[in-house]
Parts: sequence; C-alpha cells; structure tokens
Amino acid sequence: MEERMFDYTSTYLRMNQKPWFPIMGEFHYSRYQDEFWEEELRKIQAGGVTIVSTYVIWIHHEEEEGVFDFSGCCDLRKFLQLCKKVGLMVFLRPGPWVHGEVRNGGFPDWLMEKGKRIRLRSDDPAYLRSVTRFWQAIFQQAQGLFWDQGGPIIGIQIENEYG
Repeated sequence: MEERMFDYTSTYLRMNQKPWFPIMGEFHYSRYQDEFWEEELRKIQAGGVTIVSTYVIWIHHEEEEGVFDFSGCCDLRKFLQLCKKVGLMVFLRPGPWVHGEVRNGGFPDWLMEKGKRIRLRSDDPAYLRSVTRFWQAIFQQAQGLFWDQGGPIIGIQIENEYG
C-alpha cells in the first residue's frame, strides 16, 4: 500500500508532501436512497469536493435499544466503500448528538426516555455505556476503511456543537 501522509507548513496543508487544498461538502447518506448514492457522490466530486462529511445519525441506526440497522439507506459500510470507489475522502461524524435538524439531535427516542433518569451529553456512566455500544457498532461498519488501512476515512468528529 502506498504511503498516504498529511502534514502542513506555516502557510498550507500538504498531502504526500505536495500542497493540498481540500474542499469538504456535506452528505447525509441515511437521508437519501442508497441506489442513488454513487450518482450523487460523482456529482459532488464533479463540483470540486474532495472530502465528504457525513453524520452517522443514531436515531436512524438504533430506533430500538440494542437493535442496529445498517441496511438500505442506513448501510454505512456500503456508503464508505462507494466514497472510496469514487475517490472521495470521508470525514465521519458519529455524534452521538449531531443536531443536523434531526429529532432529538439524532438521539433515539429510547435514549431520550432514559434522559429523564441519566444525564445525556455528559460523563454519566449509564449514558456512556449506550454511546460506547453505538460507537462500537459504527466501528464494525467502518473497519478496514480508515485512511491508514487504505480506506477513505481521514477524520472523525465526535459530538457536535457541545458547550
């Protein structure tokens, strides 16, 4: 596998020791029919975007506690593989809270109900157990697709608009 390195000078970013000016655009895969993802990703790339930023919206993947859905328009792995195929890098945004104009900021309804007894978006151990389980499910979908593994994922943003 070829070396793929990022660094910077005092004036610009570099990829593989060459000047690099990334352009990032947002696409929320779970809000779009999966059969059209590749076409849309190609349009995004044709518009000059080099990095796709995408939320992993918890409420879309775990509507029922402990039951994950990574099929159809929620197939994160397929989406990441298509980004790689098309030649787009990915900045993954798994929250757990994403806002994204989604009900509950993307928190599942079952978690909101627990929020009456635990502190959400905190270091409350009960909250962190649920978050950890969600992140582990995401990691399983993304395994092998991180930048250092030859995949398209170059970065991850946890939380959103915190504080």
